[in-house]
Amino acid sequence: MFLPIFLLFTGVPALELYLLFKVGVQFGALNTIFIIIGTGILGAALAKSQGLQLINNVQKELNAGKIPANEIIQGFCVFGGGLLLLTPGFVTDILGFCMILPGPRNFMAFMLKKWFERAVKNGNVHFSFFSNVSGHNFRNQNSNDVFDAEFKHTQDDVEIDAINVEYKNEDEEKL
Repeated sequence: MFLPIFLLFTGVPALELYLLFKVGVQFGALNTIFIIIGTGILGAALAKSQGLQLINNVQKELNAGKIPANEIIQGFCVFGGGLLLLTPGFVTDILGFCMILPGPRNFMAFMLKKWFERAVKNGNVHFSFFSNVSGHNFRNQNSNDVFDAEFKHTQDDVEIDAINVEYKNEDEEKL
């Protein structure tokens, strides 16, 4: 794990500096600075518009009673892409635009979701909660569904001031 992180934090900045010098020689230092500032401004505007669109999609999914898992993953992509676009450099700008623009972002979100599902199935990812209810088991051994959650607790596990919530489906009562 050390080697990939070392290469990431040394190789990417070295490549960025190399490209900045090459572009600076071709277009001039001032034009290169304007390009860097322009991609930062354009990236911030794109990240804002795509982020607001994703927030609206999350609200629609929640109002429809669905879990907006895909939108949340895409939201992380937009956030990361925005950060990369604010970082000076051309490699980070290309990756940042790929994370913000809807087409490449959908592909990245799909790949991230598949990677996460594999990591959960392999046991490399574990869920923990900081709550007053113990016995959470998010890996149901009897099911093939990775996200099949199982909550096991007794009355002794729940504090007295816990909030009870009841759900009533009015559509089923009308049938």
